[in-house]
Amino acid sequence: MADSDERLAEHLEILTPNPFERRDHEGHGASDAEMPTASPRPGPRDGRIAAAPALPQPPMYSGRTMQDRRDFMRKYEGYLVKVNALQTEWTAALAMPVSAYIETDTRRMIARWEFSGASPETITEEQWEDYFRQALVPTFVDYASIDTAMKSLKMKTKWPEPGSRMMHLQADMEAILNRFNVTDLAFKHEQRHLVGYLTKALEPVSFREVVATKLTLQEFKPLKNDAIGFCKYVV
Repeated sequence: MADSDERLAEHLEILTPNPFERRDHEGHGASDAEMPTASPRPGPRDGRIAAAPALPQPPMYSGRTMQDRRDFMRKYEGYLVKVNALQTEWTAALAMPVSAYIETDTRRMIARWEFSGASPETITEEQWEDYFRQALVPTFVDYASIDTAMKSLKMKTKWPEPGSRMMHLQADMEAILNRFNVTDLAFKHEQRHLVGYLTKALEPVSFREVVATKLTLQEFKPLKNDAIGFCKYVV
């Protein structure tokens, strides 16, 4: 029994990647993607496989909107982090595939309307993942609405530490960007806008005015196109 346990242990090393990470080339696959969920580990392992801890529960998808898809992907990513944290020398946990946690009626409806009436069982795991990833692509950027929403952005001064104030301000701004599904787009192409939003949100007013004045100086102008560098400077 011990010999069989050791032989099994040699083949248990499971690290599951996030299937929703952005790809350079998007598209529906015709076959299941190879998921490196189990790979042999070189060399023997000593000891036995211990009893596995309680496994985290994956989220269940029953949504209708693009925001529902994005929310599911974030929850599923958190689930994978927990599963991968359980991988040790003595325990191994398998992550459930995305397709296994789509509510039955929702699964059938998506197959009917999004996959031209295909049977849910014929849709590959990669196709399901691509279906969710579609929600990461901005289809319409309403800059006027984003500007309006950012007017409510204000640094909260109830925390004495500058780092705490800035972290909350960053989180509040990202929440607005996420609401419009433009977070990645903004950080890639709209750094100047981000710095503008952050500058106008600084509190108290006297502090904001000092920072705004410094941004007009030649030595600080690079910060106007670098949101991360700007935040580090302010803190």
